[in-house]
Amino acid sequence: MDMPKSKVPDKKQKQWNSDDMQRAIVAVRQQEMGTLKASKTFNVPRSTLQRSAKNVELDPEEAATIKLGRKTILGDEVEEELVRYILLTEAKFYGLTRKDLRRMTYTLA
Repeated sequence: MDMPKSKVPDKKQKQWNSDDMQRAIVAVRQQEMGTLKASKTFNVPRSTLQRSAKNVELDPEEAATIKLGRKTILGDEVEEELVRYILLTEAKFYGLTRKDLRRMTYTLA
């Protein structure tokens, strides 16, 4: 008898407000408070705040709205084109398998 697999809950990403992050970055950069106090005060993750405040090349608005996660290999434009094609084939009831999708993305890359 096989044991049922336990479902691991999905990670919660970007549950914070960009305005709060922006104010926290300003407070840390102006040394009004440290990252721990700012993260608790503005209710933002400390590690994200540290990384964003350390990047002084970006102003606080840009640092607060930076994209999370891995960067795409194909690029945003090619990836969007691929998504449009997949949705078009789905609308025409032409089923693409995962293997087909992998093959297409490999050729594009």
